[in-house]
Amino acid sequence: MTLRLRTSWLLVLMLWALLSQAQDTITLNAVNVTAEGIQKEELRPLVMKKMDSLVLETKSTSTLSELLIQHSPVFIKTYGPGGISTASFRGTTASHTLVLWNGFQLNAPTLGQVDFSTIPVFLADDIDLKWGSGTSNNSGGLGGSVNIDSKNTFGKGLILDLKQTYGSFNTWGSFVTVGYCGKKVSFRVKAYRNSSDNDFEYYNSALLPPKTMKQQNADFVDYGVMPEVSVMLRHGILSLSSWNQWNNRNLPPIMPNVGNKNTEEWTRDSFSRNFLTYKLFWDGGKLQLKSAAFVENQRYYLEVHTLNPDVLITHINSENKALVLHQIADLEQRLYATWKLKAKLQWDRERVNSNNYQDIKRRDMLSSYVAVEGHPVEQADLSVTARYDIVDGKSMGVFPTATFSYHFPKGFGMTLGYSHNYRNPSLNDLYWYPGGNPDLLPENGRTVDLAFNYNLDCQGLKLDFRTGAYASKVKNWIQWVPTSYRYWVPQNVALVFARGIENHIDFNYTHNDWKYSLSGNYVFTFTTDESENAQSYGNLGKQLIYIPRHHGNLFANIRWTTWDLSYTLEVTGLRNTSYADFYAYDLPSYVLHHVALGKQFGKFRCELRCNNFTDKDYQNVLWRPMPGRSFEIMLNYRN
Repeated sequence: MTLRLRTSWLLVLMLWALLSQAQDTITLNAVNVTAEGIQKEELRPLVMKKMDSLVLETKSTSTLSELLIQHSPVFIKTYGPGGISTASFRGTTASHTLVLWNGFQLNAPTLGQVDFSTIPVFLADDIDLKWGSGTSNNSGGLGGSVNIDSKNTFGKGLILDLKQTYGSFNTWGSFVTVGYCGKKVSFRVKAYRNSSDNDFEYYNSALLPPKTMKQQNADFVDYGVMPEVSVMLRHGILSLSSWNQWNNRNLPPIMPNVGNKNTEEWTRDSFSRNFLTYKLFWDGGKLQLKSAAFVENQRYYLEVHTLNPDVLITHINSENKALVLHQIADLEQRLYATWKLKAKLQWDRERVNSNNYQDIKRRDMLSSYVAVEGHPVEQADLSVTARYDIVDGKSMGVFPTATFSYHFPKGFGMTLGYSHNYRNPSLNDLYWYPGGNPDLLPENGRTVDLAFNYNLDCQGLKLDFRTGAYASKVKNWIQWVPTSYRYWVPQNVALVFARGIENHIDFNYTHNDWKYSLSGNYVFTFTTDESENAQSYGNLGKQLIYIPRHHGNLFANIRWTTWDLSYTLEVTGLRNTSYADFYAYDLPSYVLHHVALGKQFGKFRCELRCNNFTDKDYQNVLWRPMPGRSFEIMLNYRN
């Protein structure tokens, strides 16, 4: 109720502010020309991948975890539908992948990571990935970053977009976008609800004898609403957005424990993320002033009894309440010729009240960032950046990056990058009771990238092929290790060396009424712990657990007039779940196939989908079953 009241008052104040500004005059053409000029000079080195609009539309009723699994080089560790999904970017862990929403960090201050299964693609207008030197303007993205952005849209008139899905296991999804985009004022509301019994059949190989059974206690309901308002002023744009969401999920037992019915496990999460942005444009530059307040509540409950319901084995009732404030000033100014300056000043405050800490914990972070970008010679791009952070009054030091790109004739290009970044320990690492370690040092990482690309654009055919290699070392890597006190303690014990090869392809061809699209990723990742601690335990040179050496995907789409057919391929290699040398601790590789057929009927669209149509039995996480063949139908109306 508190979140709803806060959101209601916020909307009232927002509308009052907009009405008071509605009489301002505007020279629309001047604003558009200025913004366009900045965009044309943007450097495009090979440290970024933007999700194609076709992919975003195809996966609009899915979660961000499903999108990244099928259309990105990022490996997603998922517990299944309705379960936690975290990212491993370039051989790092979930806490090393930075997630930004319109420039504001979404990583929880408690765990330091993001559950991608709670982010609907439907709420995003743009999604892109950055890695290496592309993550220089924020701390924490030692592996890479996922950026989720909203667009300011004016002049489109009435907006109405309705989507309804129904699928196997009584899975329902409802999505609605309604609003009005005038010449000066734009208002839009997005709302959605997802639910599922999630009671799919699976083969339980953990039992003796193994047998086919249905998953129990796995139903979930997620719903949310995001109102957005933008107003065009004389020389800028004022925008306000409020992302409110509730996630209620029951958690099923692992496969060996399905026999114990006296178990109750669930999560109840909610949040309200609100921000106000003012963008000021002038000839040759722009300034963005951003202010945000994120209120997040998380509750995890677990109660386990023996076969005798009166005998309690485990009882956990974990509650976290977080308030995070963000203040950002972001400047971009053209200097001379092709050179420009970027600068950012950011202040963040975290406040967490958790029954897992001994008292309320706070953290203040002040960050300054400056970058100079331009063309030192024709056909070459250069970007040099430096960031300086202060955390709770303590200097973190200066972190420089550099990216050099050269465009050869006939569509060939090359990018060389160096980045130096760090990640602060999460508040759980520092203050969890018992076990938190307030003396932890930040993780410190350096990365070198080398990538090549080839572009072709002629007679309706577009091709973009990229291949490259990277190497990174992270010092003071934090690991939780067992102690003689019967609980675990985080320590800076690992020295992780990650290296790999990345390949990306995007192909589009148009001929008369036919349109062909193909995109794919293949990543080879080798990540090892090179520390003395790993050597003493016999783990030196072994691949880190749950990180596959081979991971890839492919998406193909064919469109003819009002029909379209798509095919998606997922390939995930073998993963270790323990450093012990036993086959039982390895998860075998698997290949999944998905198909979809769609038809446009004027403003209506119908799509039939079949996921995992070969009915592959597999596990992404040990003893967590994944669904076999499933079906879904989607109906869409858009004005």
